[in-house]
Amino acid sequence: MSEAELQAEIAHHARARDLMAAMRDLTEAIHRTYAGEFDESGKNLGIGDVGSDQHFGWAMANYTVPRLADLSDRDIALYFGRIWMDDGEDFHIGRRHIRDERNDPIVLDWRAPLAEQYYRASVHDRRDVAKRRRFGFQGARLTGFEDENLVLGEEVASDILTAEIERPRTGPMRDIVATIQPDQDELIRRDAATNLCVQGAPGTGKTAVGLHRAAWLLYNYTGKLTKSGVLIVGPNEGFLSYISGVLPTLGETSVWQTTVQQLTGAHTAAATDTHEAALVKHDERIALVCERAVWGHVGTAADGGITPDEGLLIADGGWRWRLGLKYLDEAVTFARKNTRTYTAGRKAVEDAIVQGVRRQAEIRSGHSPDSKWGTRIKRTEAVQGFMEAVWPKLNTKTVMKKLYGDKTFRDDATRGILTEEEASLLAGKPTRPTAADLLISDEIEAHLKLRDPSDSFGHIVIDEAQDLSPMQCRVIARRSGKGSVTVLGDLAQGTTPWAAASWADQMRHLGKDQVEHTELTTGFRVPAVIIELANGVLPHLHVDVAPARSIRSDGSLDFVEGPDLAAGVQEAVAKALNEEGLVGVIAADARADELRPLLEGTERVELVAASLAKGLEFDHVVVVEPVEIVEAPATGGATVEGVGLRHLYVALTRAVSRLTVVHARELPAEMRV
Repeated sequence: MSEAELQAEIAHHARARDLMAAMRDLTEAIHRTYAGEFDESGKNLGIGDVGSDQHFGWAMANYTVPRLADLSDRDIALYFGRIWMDDGEDFHIGRRHIRDERNDPIVLDWRAPLAEQYYRASVHDRRDVAKRRRFGFQGARLTGFEDENLVLGEEVASDILTAEIERPRTGPMRDIVATIQPDQDELIRRDAATNLCVQGAPGTGKTAVGLHRAAWLLYNYTGKLTKSGVLIVGPNEGFLSYISGVLPTLGETSVWQTTVQQLTGAHTAAATDTHEAALVKHDERIALVCERAVWGHVGTAADGGITPDEGLLIADGGWRWRLGLKYLDEAVTFARKNTRTYTAGRKAVEDAIVQGVRRQAEIRSGHSPDSKWGTRIKRTEAVQGFMEAVWPKLNTKTVMKKLYGDKTFRDDATRGILTEEEASLLAGKPTRPTAADLLISDEIEAHLKLRDPSDSFGHIVIDEAQDLSPMQCRVIARRSGKGSVTVLGDLAQGTTPWAAASWADQMRHLGKDQVEHTELTTGFRVPAVIIELANGVLPHLHVDVAPARSIRSDGSLDFVEGPDLAAGVQEAVAKALNEEGLVGVIAADARADELRPLLEGTERVELVAASLAKGLEFDHVVVVEPVEIVEAPATGGATVEGVGLRHLYVALTRAVSRLTVVHARELPAEMRV
């Protein structure tokens, strides 16, 4: 590495930072101008005065808000790589696009098509790249660089790349934009229409792939996705907090991040289900129960009192119109077959009645009545009575009340779908819904009416998707519509009672039949010594996934055994704090509550219940009493076979440098080597 070249790069980086500051100053000026015009546009106008274009001012003022956030100085290096092409051109690759005074790019956004060459070029497939440079950085300061001359066949085992991967964690998750691997880059850059399902072993970067894919899609499909939106669905609020800082560093601040509980309001549910009731309510068969509970209200013309002799007699002023049994039955059958929602079907039958009467009116009067006349026909006592008997008005609250409170109705809705014992678990008070009741409510509402198009997203990234129940998947599917999804997870880390057994089933529940499946098995985050311990547990989880392999030969694994568990934890934490980075203490939920006073106020230490550890990572992890994690009951007090062991598998794979196992009892058989 030439010192002169390094100084030139440092100077180039300083210039890029100055240019970005100038871009921010210009954007702030635009914001002030248009925000001021919008504020003044409605003030002090006399009769006949013409104000500024208020809508344009509002649009420009709002356009500049996310751009200002994008141009914020976040104390990180603006670029991390550089490529020289065969034609002599060279490009710095960074987190956002930066142009100079002549509008020439001095930093190319990592999401731009040309940046793909930086990530994918190799001595075997140069992709017109002659030389690649990787920069080392500390915060916003460049510290060095490494070069690979691909023309000469140089392929360097990058110390900079290794150092960045192994850099200690000092807070929430950070981006991996400087260390994206070729197989990860290929997934990130799949086109917007692709439904992608990624099975990823611990430490393979699947979460990072999903977040970077969201940023890449918004950059390359701006017109489509800025309007329809991108949604990130995570397993819990702690996980969302952990990943919240990634997208802003990648130039995106417009992505909505939520949980499936928040989508339905289930996070506010005051009541709770028994374990058995929750299992039934999350089961995919409940979708059929909901369908029958809604559409079972549709009757036949005979239910409306119509006979072959009498028909439906409609009084219209001095006129009398009659519609026959066959016509009405055909109208009901057609509506049931050709409408997607109950409300639309009811309207279709009403329209058919009006159309039938209109034909008679045209024949007898010689002219076609207007729309007001049609509305009047619908409101006649005869039509209203017929519709109430054959296709009554419904709302979600009414259907839920009948399903939960009317045994006869519930028996009809569940017959042949649930057992009598399972059906009885639905009995209750829907006025105090549980989280699972809100899933059922969402399903019923979907049968009653179409969702507002503004509630759908162009692309949804779903992380830890293996833990979603069929009914939760259906909630997300309704927010996807015709959009695409990126589904991320690990079947081995499925820890809910309804965790997925296969990705094919999970994608079916998500409403996607055209799917690209891929599996990531190469770990970059978790050292090999820790992965090997976890791989010993993997065969006992009874899932069809490949074991992970790690490229990292560093890291450490220690066991602390003794009768005083609290003392062992304190000793392990004290030792861990001698090294850099975050320390995570993971224990069974009940044990975590006991340990909390012991660790309160300790800097760089986070205590995590095993049930909430998924998706998190720490430099050093202390796993406390593994057998308690295996034996711990699920939510609701029930012990679900295999779930505790999966919680242990998750806990063992949260460390990116060092793992200490503290125990007083004998280790679970699955951990013994």
